[in-house]
Amino acid sequence: MISKSSFWASMRENLKRRGWTVLLCMLVMFLVLPVSQAMAVSVNRQKVEAGGSYYMAGSNGREWVAETFMNAISFDIRLVAVFAAFAVLFAIQGFSWLYSRKKTDMYMSVPVSSGKRYFTIYLNGIGIFAGCYFCTLLMVLAVGAALGVLSGKTILVALGAFLCNMIFFAAVYNLSVIAVMMTGNVLVTLLACGSFFMYEYMLRFLLDGMRSAFFRTYCSFADVMDKSWTSPILTYSLGQFSANSYCTGGGSRYLRLFMEDLALVAAQAVVYGVLAYILYRNRKAEAAGKSMAFTRSKSVVKLLLMIPVTLMAGLWFRGLSGGSIFFTVLGMLIGLLLCHGLIQIIYEFDIRSVLMKKWHLFVAGGAAAFIFCFFYFDFSGYDTYIPETEDIASVAFTLQNDIYGFVNYDRLFQKDIYYVNHGEYMLEHMASEDTDTIEAVRTIVRKDHEANLDMSVYHKDYTLVYIRYNLTNGKSVCRTAAVNLREVLPEMDAVFADRAYQLTRYQINDPLMMENSDQLSAVYSNGLEEVNYLGDMGQLLRVLSDELNKYSCTMMMNELPLGSLRIKYQLPGSPEEMYYSWSYPIYREFDDMLALLKEQGAYVEVSEDGIFIDPDKVVSITVTCYNLKDSDISYSADGSRSVSYSNEQAVTETFTDPQDIRMIAPALYPAMLMDISGGYITGRLQDENYDISVVFKPGVKYNTPNIRFIPVPEKFPEFVIEKTSPAQ
Repeated sequence: MISKSSFWASMRENLKRRGWTVLLCMLVMFLVLPVSQAMAVSVNRQKVEAGGSYYMAGSNGREWVAETFMNAISFDIRLVAVFAAFAVLFAIQGFSWLYSRKKTDMYMSVPVSSGKRYFTIYLNGIGIFAGCYFCTLLMVLAVGAALGVLSGKTILVALGAFLCNMIFFAAVYNLSVIAVMMTGNVLVTLLACGSFFMYEYMLRFLLDGMRSAFFRTYCSFADVMDKSWTSPILTYSLGQFSANSYCTGGGSRYLRLFMEDLALVAAQAVVYGVLAYILYRNRKAEAAGKSMAFTRSKSVVKLLLMIPVTLMAGLWFRGLSGGSIFFTVLGMLIGLLLCHGLIQIIYEFDIRSVLMKKWHLFVAGGAAAFIFCFFYFDFSGYDTYIPETEDIASVAFTLQNDIYGFVNYDRLFQKDIYYVNHGEYMLEHMASEDTDTIEAVRTIVRKDHEANLDMSVYHKDYTLVYIRYNLTNGKSVCRTAAVNLREVLPEMDAVFADRAYQLTRYQINDPLMMENSDQLSAVYSNGLEEVNYLGDMGQLLRVLSDELNKYSCTMMMNELPLGSLRIKYQLPGSPEEMYYSWSYPIYREFDDMLALLKEQGAYVEVSEDGIFIDPDKVVSITVTCYNLKDSDISYSADGSRSVSYSNEQAVTETFTDPQDIRMIAPALYPAMLMDISGGYITGRLQDENYDISVVFKPGVKYNTPNIRFIPVPEKFPEFVIEKTSPAQ
């Protein structure tokens, strides 16, 4: 039967041998698409009918159900997993005859050319999956039509996704065929597939882990899980997010990102397809049943696995032991020996083989030891690097916990405007060429090197900053530094005054904001009352931008804002609570802004001495002191903290005497202004030791919900501290 010369006859004959895989593929795809989506649509409709807020802003319940259906049958991470599994299955099942010397001899004895035999099996694998996928796709579209969730857009997206998903299938299929050609049994083939899919990411995680563990000033905003140059599964999985975002109304950036990922996967498919065929033509029949088809590749593959596994084992033990160098080295030794032994057993199918190839231990161990020493002893001078002034073209600078007016959004004013994490955005877009700023940054970094603090733990009074040097040779270098802001106030003021810093840090400086100022609104708040600004928004933005030129680090450290100005943009067609907002501090020095707010009746007066509440309107002030010990507070490296409270230590005192109230009132600051005052940067007002509640007289109302107060340490009366201290 196999001896028929017709190519199509050979295809049909090979198809007969794949009967069980055809049935399995059809069954699984039938369950994954028509059956599961019929149930999913029903469940989603029940959620909407129950009144749950499951659908996206701007969509009604029916639209949300239809969009969810469209995404689930087109670009869904679960489909990626199913497609990848079948790609591996069809590659192994189609060429499994290579694992048996008897079957190999039988296939080779048939008067069919080697190339024809290969492409018959190869194309059948792709054709079977494509046929099953397309048939079940038509079924699920019919299900969608019957359930009323099908639209023309859904049909187009589903058909487009079919083509994209087939490119992905081909890439995984070709890489799996390479694994088959390089190995001689199913177990080793599966292990090879896993290695091919994950090896690049293992190296990325290892490099990131080594830098984080041993380079004190390591700064990386690069995503370790970014697109993979070698693994189609990981690259296409990331592309799914972009495709979904674009199909559900996201900006054109998502389409561009997805097409970039798809183009990379297509390139991988071509390269792996060519390589698979080359390996097939060079594979010897004697390789059947062996662990590796190409003997010379055994040592290379083994060493490429042993070195990173040894280092990763050391990092794992280091994490478990709290950074112990002894346990790090011990972990490396254990990882080296275990990896050597396991691979030898897999290669030779004999436990006694662990005593063979001892030279692998010395080569892999020596390479791992060199790499470890390179990072541990900082042979590259990573942590002491400060480029010379003449080598710096520009610098970028940002504070770790900086949140001033920074909003992450994808589309603004119906245009594609994308912002990411504030640190990434600042380092990417700020490029100050000002010599004062460059020298200030270099001074700040020198101070960090002198202090030489361990930045993996929290240090009171220190703030982490991120720096990027854009060098004259075209390279960019990022670093992290721990800074005591009070020790470098002149340098920090120089950075705050830098125009490039201001234009990047404050999003209201984006020309798009001014162009669309008529679509914005503003609210001023002093932490107790909010007042809408009804004047010209263009004028407000211009004045605010000018006033922020006065904003300095010294001002942030030594003063507290009188209030905050929140700029709002209501998303068209969305519920009232769905909007973007940018909040900025308003200080007493912002004369023009205060004058404009007062002119428009949008200012809430604060007393000259900075008292936010009128003591004459207060009935009582209750102060609870938790009397926290150092052991009750645990800090993270970024300054965030967790607190363990104990009622046994807490002391609560209520003050009703008018004189006491007058003395306490100046020390109370609205909690909602702490964020905008730089509290999370400086840690100045972060005090979980006190809980303060104020009871106002009947008839006194404020339009800000859940008003809370925090104590200003330097103003807190001594008698309050004494009365809330634990009894001796």
